[in-house]
Amino acid sequence: MTTIQTITPGTLTVGSYTAFAPVSWHDGTAACGKDIDFLQAFAARWNLQVVVRFFPFDRIWERPARAEIDIAAAGIAPLANRTTPGVVWSEPYYTVQRSLLIRATDRAKQTIADFAGQTIAVTRGSTADLDTEQRKPATTRVVYREDQVVAVKDLLNHTIDAFAEGDICSHYMAARYPGQLAVVDVHPMEPAEQFVFAVREVSGLLEPLNRFIREESARY
Repeated sequence: MTTIQTITPGTLTVGSYTAFAPVSWHDGTAACGKDIDFLQAFAARWNLQVVVRFFPFDRIWERPARAEIDIAAAGIAPLANRTTPGVVWSEPYYTVQRSLLIRATDRAKQTIADFAGQTIAVTRGSTADLDTEQRKPATTRVVYREDQVVAVKDLLNHTIDAFAEGDICSHYMAARYPGQLAVVDVHPMEPAEQFVFAVREVSGLLEPLNRFIREESARY
């Protein structure tokens, strides 16, 4: 029989990030996004209340080991350099590709090679950060933006020339700004990049969460 031991009995404390719409974001004080909805449904099955705490994305996967949260949920890929004692990865629940969000007027630029001498913004510590550094032309400047909305404003104001993020996020933002934004350079990582949850190992959450992912991830 599964025994769940959350940090606060009866409550699933989730750590998330505010700037990966539609994966995770906030509307005022309300936590929103596909990750949040998914874990809300999981928690309901176990009669747990959900409390969401927001953190910067970089190293959010380490926070369950410090008993700050039970689960980190922010479109996290289980990269080897993110392995953390006391934290276990869930099974994957979504496969994502890398992409660049750009101004629609720059749609002729199709790959990162077309951004030589220009500025690409990334979220610090994200897969986009790693992918951009590996693939960009030598003259491309990389800057950090921790807020997706700010990055879009900077893009439209010509402060930056592209924002690197997962295709699920880029297509979402392009749909919110029809005729103003476009998505290019969509490509898979090798091996394929998959989202997982970072789970506090001693919580007993991993097995029931994995079972829920197997049953429900098609609805994500």
